[in-house]
Amino acid sequence: MDDNLVGSILTVCGVLNKQDIEYLIVGGTAVALHGYYRLSINAAGAVADKPDLDIWYNPTYGNYFKLLKVLEELGQNVTEYKDEQTPNPRKSFFKYDFEQFTLDLLPELKAPLKFGVSFGSREVVTVAEIDIPFISFNDLIADKEVNARAKDITDVEQLRAKRINDK
Repeated sequence: MDDNLVGSILTVCGVLNKQDIEYLIVGGTAVALHGYYRLSINAAGAVADKPDLDIWYNPTYGNYFKLLKVLEELGQNVTEYKDEQTPNPRKSFFKYDFEQFTLDLLPELKAPLKFGVSFGSREVVTVAEIDIPFISFNDLIADKEVNARAKDITDVEQLRAKRINDK
């Protein structure tokens, strides 16, 4: 993995793209991509030891097995998942700690959003020739409103204020 967070994110997205995974960057990284930058906050409301990268993946069987290849390429042991007799991609949450960040792979969000619809309205930024798909502004707001944690409420307020100021 890279020595810096941006490089690490690019590495992860590059490997996801190489395997043709359908995914969206969500959470705090998506908030930053939409223009409001903040440190990662843990469940207790304190600044996290290291940032997290939240990725919402399309929980189809094909995407799930390609995702296991990605995790292997990133140096993770996925033998237990490959050996599962009846995997359930819709319930398969993955969390991996890397030196620079924590990677959370989510098959669903709390908001009642359909992956295919959100994927169709995604936004994409290209950095160092790597396409990074992230959740649309409206879908991000919908997810943040459902979560309704203090950090999510602040994110919504800041993102809406920025959107108004940018017009």
